[in-house]
Amino acid sequence: MLARVDDEVVTVDEFKDALGRRARKHPRIYTGAGRRQRLLRHLVDEEVIFAQALEEGYDKDPQIVREMRRRLVNEYLERNLTPILDAVKVSDEDVDRHYSQNIDTYRTRELARAAVISVRVPSGTDGSGRTALLDRARAALEEARELPPGVSGFGELARRYSDDSKTKEAGGDIGWIVRAPGGGGLDPALRSGILQLEKPGDLTPVIKTEKAFYIGRLAELRPSQLRPLSEVRSAVRLILVNKGRAAAQDEFYRKLRVGRKITLQLDLLGKLELAEEKPSGSPGTVDAEVGTEAGVSSPAPLRRVAEKQGASE
Repeated sequence: MLARVDDEVVTVDEFKDALGRRARKHPRIYTGAGRRQRLLRHLVDEEVIFAQALEEGYDKDPQIVREMRRRLVNEYLERNLTPILDAVKVSDEDVDRHYSQNIDTYRTRELARAAVISVRVPSGTDGSGRTALLDRARAALEEARELPPGVSGFGELARRYSDDSKTKEAGGDIGWIVRAPGGGGLDPALRSGILQLEKPGDLTPVIKTEKAFYIGRLAELRPSQLRPLSEVRSAVRLILVNKGRAAAQDEFYRKLRVGRKITLQLDLLGKLELAEEKPSGSPGTVDAEVGTEAGVSSPAPLRRVAEKQGASE
C-alpha cells in the first residue's frame, strides 16, 4: 500500500500501472525526481474525488449507470467472446468442399444487353392521341426492321423516335439486364418482351402499356459462366469464417442464458408505437472503445463501481 484515503488504498501495482500509462501519454510531465510524488498525489486526489462523487450519488445517475453497464458488457465480451471468434478457422479442404457442394452459387447469371425506343403517352391523352402515338411506334418498328446488323441498338432511330432523354443519344441502349423473370427498373411487359428475344438483332413487337409504347432490340447476350475456385476462394473462406463465427456467437449466448429467468413480452413489443425506428448493431458485437481509459481514469474506481452495482442488485 502506498496511500490510504478513508477505507480505500492505492496499491503498488496500481501505482506502477498508472505510471506506465501516464509516462507514455505525457512524457514531459511524468519525468524528473518529483514524478513519483506528483503521480501519487494525483492518484490520491482521484480517490478523494471518487469518494466524494459516491457520497453525492453520482453512481446512481442514470447516464453514468448506462455507461458503466455498457463498458462492463463490452469488457466481458472482449475478454470472453472475442477469443472464441478469433479461434474460428477455415481450412482449404473446407473451402473446396463448400465450393463443390454449392457450385451453382458461383455461376454468373445470363445477361442480355438491349436497346429500347420509348414513345411516351402523356397523362390524359384521349383515344385519337393514343392512336397517333401508336402509329409513331409502329413506324419506328418498321424502320428498325431495316437496320443493318452492325448498328448498335437503334442508332439514329432512337434519337428520332424515343422520348427517353437518358438513352436516346446512345441508340436507346439500356445496358445489361438479367435474363430471368422479375427484377426492377423496367416495365414488366417490356422486360418480358426483351427476355423472349433469342439472338442479337431480334426485335419485339410494339409493347403497349398505359404510359408508353415500347420497342425492344436485343444487342448482345452474355451466357452464364462458372467462376473458378481460384477466383472466389477468398470470398468462400470469408463466408465460412462468418458462418462459423455466427454459430460460435450463438452458442456463447446460449450458454450464458442457461439458468437465467428470461421473459420476453413480444406482444407488447409488437404494439409499441415508436416515433423513429433506428437500426442497431448486431447483438454481441464488441464496441470499438473497449479497453480505452475513457470515463474512469484508474482501474481501482472502475472495479469498485462494478462491485458496488453488483452488491446493490
